Amino acid sequence: GICIRISSIMYGIYAISKARKEYSTDQETNTINACKPLSYSCNAKKPHVVILLHGFTSSPMIFDNLIEELHDNKIDYQAPLISGFGLIRHDLLFSLREEDWVRQVTELYDVLDSQYEKISVIGHSLGGLLAIYLSQIRPVNHLIVAAPAIFPDPAQRLYRFLSRSRVTAKVLSWTIPFLPKFRHRQRASSSDILNAEVSGRYFQYPVAPVRGVFSMLKLQDRVDFTKANFNTLDLLFGTQDLTVDGNKIWEHLKRLNIPHRIHRFDETAHNPFVDFEQELAGWIVIYILNDQLEWPPLSYVEANQDQSSPGAS
Repeated sequence: GICIRISSIMYGIYAISKARKEYSTDQETNTINACKPLSYSCNAKKPHVVILLHGFTSSPMIFDNLIEELHDNKIDYQAPLISGFGLIRHDLLFSLREEDWVRQVTELYDVLDSQYEKISVIGHSLGGLLAIYLSQIRPVNHLIVAAPAIFPDPAQRLYRFLSRSRVTAKVLSWTIPFLPKFRHRQRASSSDILNAEVSGRYFQYPVAPVRGVFSMLKLQDRVDFTKANFNTLDLLFGTQDLTVDGNKIWEHLKRLNIPHRIHRFDETAHNPFVDFEQELAGWIVIYILNDQLEWPPLSYVEANQDQSSPGAS
């Protein structure tokens, strides 16, 4: 039986590889170009749409306050449910892969590209990672990332350990498929939200699928701000975030000399869109989407002028 299985797998891999050699492929999404979804709009393209990408184990419901602002300002949006989350089939959590996430958001982008002149992307946490990576392979108008899951906060000892030891992460994902989410002493629940009244409002899995964590770590390796193609970049993060190190991301952008605007929230933890300063975060996003904030940032212009001036080091 084992020999038959191995022989079948080897034959299948050989046959598929031989068949696809005749076609060009998109290595970023692991898709045969001729097999990509097709879309067409017979109407003139609309000016602008926003893609909203939620975080790990979360869902689009975290954008409920923000979409009210988008409705009021007549801004079109699409908020997909990222593959593997918000579902009653928990077995899908065993097969989370970053390739599937990337392919999902890229296919959505390509469909919208046939209907809109400009596409902006807003991503929170894991969604922030996906937003940045999407901008590396597709042009983005406004790239807005809230606490993107690039650098774990020092309090996230396990995730920091897994990020340094990928072999251990892979073994752990097989041995212990789910890890409980522990409640921090400063929080009312396992959610990293300061506002206790809303911490239980938004559904998310009470455990972390380790396979998903491992996939998120692999996605981190693919993210490179220097390859991002955007018109504007805005970073939002709460100064009381115990999940992601926002200051480290900010320092990373400055070190790479990437033009960006920074928006810090002192009464906010991991998610600016649902915490105490959600209204302010929503207003800032609307100002950005309506092109009402200065670009390039004055701090970026001044820094580059200093570097080009005589005697600058």
